[in-house]
Amino acid sequence: MSENEKLFTQEELNKLAGTVRDEGRKKGYADAKAEAAKDKEAAEQAALEAQQQWKTLAEQRGARVTELEPLVKQVEGYEELIKGLLKDAVEALGDAAKTAVNGLPKSMTAIEKLDWLHKNEGLFQPTGGGVGTPNRQTKSPVNVKSEPRRVQRL
Repeated sequence: MSENEKLFTQEELNKLAGTVRDEGRKKGYADAKAEAAKDKEAAEQAALEAQQQWKTLAEQRGARVTELEPLVKQVEGYEELIKGLLKDAVEALGDAAKTAVNGLPKSMTAIEKLDWLHKNEGLFQPTGGGVGTPNRQTKSPVNVKSEPRRVQRL
C-alpha cells in the first residue's frame, strides 16, 4: 500500500455505508414524492380536460335539443291531426268499424290504424237495407238444395 492511501476502520466503514444508505433513501423518497406529485398534477390536468370535453359535449347536445324542439311540436301536431282523422273515419263507417279498430293491437300507432282502416274500408260500407252493417254476402256461399234427400237405411 502506498503512503497516501487512508485506511478505514470497520466502524468508519459502517458509518460511511450508513451515511450513503441514508442519503440514498432520502433521495429515493424525495424522487418518489416528486414523481407522485407529478402524477397527481397530470391526473388533475386529465380530469380537467375530460370535464372540458363533457362540457363541450353537453353544449353540443343542448344545441341539438334546441334544434329539435320545433320538430317535436310539429310531430305532436301531426299526431293529433291523425287521431282526429281516425276518429272521423271510424264515426263515418259506424259501430262495426269502431269495434274493429278498438280490437286492433295497442302497439299500432294511430297512423297504422288509419292506414288499416282505409285498406279495409270496403268491409264497413253500408249494404242494401242496413246502414253501417258490415259488407256481407246476402246469399249463402254453400250450395243448398231445397229438395229433400232420401236417406237410405241400412
